[in-house]
Amino acid sequence: MGELLTQLRKDNMQAMKEKDTLKKGVLSLLISAIALGEKEKHEALTKDEELVYVQKELKQTKEALAETPADRTDAIEETKKKIALLETYLPKQMNEDEIRQAVEEIMAEKGLEPVKKSQGIIMKEMMARYKGKTDGKLVSKVVGTILK
Repeated sequence: MGELLTQLRKDNMQAMKEKDTLKKGVLSLLISAIALGEKEKHEALTKDEELVYVQKELKQTKEALAETPADRTDAIEETKKKIALLETYLPKQMNEDEIRQAVEEIMAEKGLEPVKKSQGIIMKEMMARYKGKTDGKLVSKVVGTILK
């Protein structure tokens, strides 16, 4: 059993004791997704593999927030709480300046020119190096501004 899964189960038990239904629901969902991943792989997942499930759930929750009508303030608040909870299980995310600096380092290392055809190489390298610490959409946006 992975380190994150152990922590999630511990936090889920605490949420049950505190009768925190929102936290319990989110954690139960993550636990079952990661446990299913382990079952399919037939071995414990690595920390990075576990984080993929948290990121996937975070992405889906953010998409749900974007689609929620503005007059549903109750649903919006609940979704924002879910997002905050999910983010506590992820490593600190890089901001635009940190991403820009990392992209410029990759371009210098690989001797890439700031042209559009370099975007695929840069994106692939960024997502491999900073897996779990970056959001693909934000990286794409930053790379796009650099490669004008």
